[in-house]
Amino acid sequence: MFLPLSQSFKSIAFVFMALLLLSSCNYKQSKHQVDLDNLYAIKRTPAEKDSIFKKYEVDVIKIKSLANTIEQQPYIDSVLNSLRYSGHKEAFFALTAIAERDAKKQHDYNRLAQIYEKKAAFYHDNQQLDSVYQYYLKAESLYKKTADSLALAENTFYQARLLYEVGFEKESEARLYKALKILQKYPNSPILIEANQLKSFYYLYYYELDNATQILLETYNMLKEDEGVYQILPVDTYNLAMANLLGNIAMNYQESKEYKQAEKYALNALAYYQKAPTSIQVYAHLNSTYHMALYSQKQDSDIIKRLTESYEIYEKLNHPFYAVDMSMLISNFYLEQNKKEQSLAWLEKAYIAADTHNFYRYKKEIIEEILTQHKDAQTSYLVKELIDVNYLIESKQKETLESFAKIEYNTLILEQENETLKQRIYFVYLGAFIVIGTLIFILIIIRMRNKNKDLKHVNSQKSKNEQIMNLLIENNTIENVTILKERNRIAKDLHDGIINSIFTLRFNTQLLEIPNKTLKNMLVDELVHLENKVRDISHSFSQQNIFQNKSFENLLTELVQKQTNKIKTVFSIVYEPNLCLEHLSTVQKVNIYQIIQEAFQNVNKHANAAACQLKIAMEDHTIVLSIKDNGKGIKYSTQRGIGLENMKERAQLIGAQLKIKSDSGKGTSVFLYLTNV
Repeated sequence: MFLPLSQSFKSIAFVFMALLLLSSCNYKQSKHQVDLDNLYAIKRTPAEKDSIFKKYEVDVIKIKSLANTIEQQPYIDSVLNSLRYSGHKEAFFALTAIAERDAKKQHDYNRLAQIYEKKAAFYHDNQQLDSVYQYYLKAESLYKKTADSLALAENTFYQARLLYEVGFEKESEARLYKALKILQKYPNSPILIEANQLKSFYYLYYYELDNATQILLETYNMLKEDEGVYQILPVDTYNLAMANLLGNIAMNYQESKEYKQAEKYALNALAYYQKAPTSIQVYAHLNSTYHMALYSQKQDSDIIKRLTESYEIYEKLNHPFYAVDMSMLISNFYLEQNKKEQSLAWLEKAYIAADTHNFYRYKKEIIEEILTQHKDAQTSYLVKELIDVNYLIESKQKETLESFAKIEYNTLILEQENETLKQRIYFVYLGAFIVIGTLIFILIIIRMRNKNKDLKHVNSQKSKNEQIMNLLIENNTIENVTILKERNRIAKDLHDGIINSIFTLRFNTQLLEIPNKTLKNMLVDELVHLENKVRDISHSFSQQNIFQNKSFENLLTELVQKQTNKIKTVFSIVYEPNLCLEHLSTVQKVNIYQIIQEAFQNVNKHANAAACQLKIAMEDHTIVLSIKDNGKGIKYSTQRGIGLENMKERAQLIGAQLKIKSDSGKGTSVFLYLTNV
């Protein structure tokens, strides 16, 4: 029997939908958390870096030896977070390779992006800025895939900060405003705190001091509201962030020559720093700002000592950018005190650092300072150097800009190629799904046709079985009718012939006149008795109801009674009391009947048995039919007889189990087990 065509199409459609869902499923992504260490970009001293590596050296070895690193993702990522600031390139990149492999295997784009940002932080810490930009762009493309807007805002802010550091203020500003637009959805994000401070630097760049101070004060008020709540930042990071923010506000007031305000905010900043004195870089910033505010109010006569203290901290941290800036500041203070020799010495120190680290703008400022303020040191070499530096500034800026643009272009091209490859893979999958779907459809049609054939065969077999059962019943009915007719005929003959003859004989005997009256009466009585006996027999033959209520049990009983052979085997049947077989289906009855009939035929033909018994019983909700004889048994051979095969097939057809046990010279037992449903 075929399934409805619409149902077949529904099945195929379901298969297609399942396959398409599998091909386009969204893999589980790691949860993004703001990277506070990278956000505040705290520099470490060489001793601190060595300490970090030694702390995690054992963990690095352990992770390298792990058989299953995917299950250890949180552990590996936590080690990487710290190891990126150790300066140990080999260990860091060995672990990032493992983490990157696992993230790609799991299609965890968020985690992969975070790994790229860890690489960017490592390169940033080691002043390899082109690599920093490259990995930030790679992370950005992945965050776009996952549509994680907060992660994208953080990444865009890092790009803006980097571009500002290398002197691309316009490009940096464009990135920052892009980040700020996204951050409008996240007013309590710590990224917003840092982004606003970077925005204030742009105002300073454009000499808009009031706007710069205003945005810093607004940011301060926002962060101040979180004090004691610590929803934006945890308490230790909060104190450090507040100290840094207040230091920037103090610097703005210093630039605006509002020295009292500068002192107030710098002192407040130092108070917050004392609550979490974890970064000497922040201390160096606050120390110089506070003492410059005091010096400007003529309250600190030892300003150079204070600034030198900050300079030494930057040197210790290997932070040449701030070290050069501090050297030039110290030089200016020596110049104010008319100590030109010391001023020139600090300018030369700043020049060497700027030249070593290719800080061309600083080199230009230093040379201009020497040429304008230290005429005794003017030489043709310095003039030529200034010209060369101006040229280098332009060429390097162009070169760096081109390098960054090339990195951005290559990243974009790579992203487009990946997208094209993804589309190709999708179409390959789609084509494969169509082919597989077509094959499945063909297989379903073939299977339905085969099922239809099987069903037709089963229905045909069922019809035949019903015909056989009807023939058995019809044969039994014909046999009963024939017997009934014959009995009626005999009864009629007895009644009309023999009884009448006996009656006539009795009547005539009574009329006889014989001397022995006793003998005469005895003969008459005997004839009366004989007449009554024959009449009873006649009546008995004429009773038709003896053939009613023919049951399956009766059919089996009659089958047993009909058995005969040359050996004169005695066949018998035994029923368990109260056992009824009428609930069996026609198919079951016909096949059971034919199995028993086949077993009896085998007994008649081959067993040479003196006795054979059919027993029907119930054991544990199972009908058990057994045919046992005491004949010569069965000789087993590799080829089984057709009769035995037919018995086995009929048993399988009705879901029964057939077992045959036979021992040579000890007879054969056939068991049929049918679960009583």
